[in-house]
Order: sequence, then structure tokens, then C-alpha cells
Amino acid sequence: MAGWTKADYDSNYRYQVERRMPGGGPPPAEGRLPVYIRYHKLFMQPILASMWATLQPILNISSTDNVCVVGVGFGWGVEALIAETGATVVGIDISDYIATAPSTEEAELRAEVTAAGLDPDTGRGLDVMNFIYDAQPRTNTIVLQEDAKNNQSRQNIRAALGGNWPDVVVYENIVDDTWTDTDIINARNAGNGFGGQQRLIWVYKGTTTRTYQNLFDLLPSGSEVISTDGLVYI
Repeated sequence: MAGWTKADYDSNYRYQVERRMPGGGPPPAEGRLPVYIRYHKLFMQPILASMWATLQPILNISSTDNVCVVGVGFGWGVEALIAETGATVVGIDISDYIATAPSTEEAELRAEVTAAGLDPDTGRGLDVMNFIYDAQPRTNTIVLQEDAKNNQSRQNIRAALGGNWPDVVVYENIVDDTWTDTDIINARNAGNGFGGQQRLIWVYKGTTTRTYQNLFDLLPSGSEVISTDGLVYI
């Protein structure tokens, strides 16, 4: 299906972890790069948990709702949404990287530590590994590689929701500067194709080329656009 590659995620997400560790770092005298992580659990899970804790009191998604979240990556937002709402939630993402990535982050995190000139098995490198890697699965969420653009895809999503059509379709901050009006309309039509009267909620951070109102104007009547911080809600 394609979608974002690992390189796309790496270029869009970067988090300097050593400054969060006891003692900070790295010491300037070491003359090396700091250790960064990318689209990884330690970085993303708290961001998405905070986002949904902010948005749920505004959106008021019900515990009885069946929810499909579009563009969930590894599904940490799904975990957060379930924790906030108690709803039945399935996440979908078309990225081949998301679909085929190893079940743990260990290899990727070891590579990041090595890239900073450290040995992930000894000394400071091991300390960093112990901070960034919890020896647990990357995610506890099963993410379907579906796009909801045809009947079979929608039926697969329905099956994952226990045979129920989604009451709510959430687009989890998937629109960026590369999206054209046509891309948005196609995604809108897919979410609107489940044969019912779903709530269509677009969580949107805003870009340099598209305002919240501009996105809203491309959507069908009754759609909702909300900023990731909850300050804009149309």
C-alpha cells in the first residue's frame, strides 16, 4: 500500500533523549552527537495520551461508540483513546513500514545509540538503552493495513469492530503540507463510505498552507475539525 516509509517518520520526528536522563548530556567534552529517537514509544506515547486527555472532554466520544481511527501509526493514539473513552476502537494505517516493522523497538533504538558514537551494550550507551528501551512490545494495538476505500477494506474494519460499522471515524492528524484538496476529498469519501451517519472528526495540527477553516470547507456537512491542543474546534 506504501504510505509513509521509515525515512518519512525519521525526518518528521526527532527527540533528544539524554537531556531527559539524570545528569543530562551529552557532555560537550565528549565531542559527539546526542542520542535521538524518532517515531518511538517513549516519545510518542505521552504526546498522544496528553492529546486525547485534552480532546475527549470536547468531543465526548461515548463508551458505546465503535470508532475507526485513520492514520494511527503504531496505534499509541488508539491506546490513549480507549483509556479516555472506553469505546471500541480499531486503528488503520496504509504504511508498509508500520505493517512490517519488528514487534519491538530494540534494533532501531540500538542503531540510534550507535549513531551517536556509543556502544549500546556498555557504559553510557547501555545507560541510554536502559532509559529508552523497556524490553516490551512496540505496541499492544493491532493496526489494520486498510484504507477504507473499497467494500472489502470496509468489511475488514467492520469485522475488527465485532461486526459493527463505526459510529465515529477519526483522522488522527494525517493532513500535512503534501496533501492536496483531492487527497483530502478521497480520504473524506473513504470515511464517509461505511453506509451510515458516522461522525467524521479531523484532528489537525495546522500547516503553513492550509487553515482549519480551509480543511473544514472541504468536508461534508456535520464534519468536525479540532486542533491537537483543542483550542480550535469547528
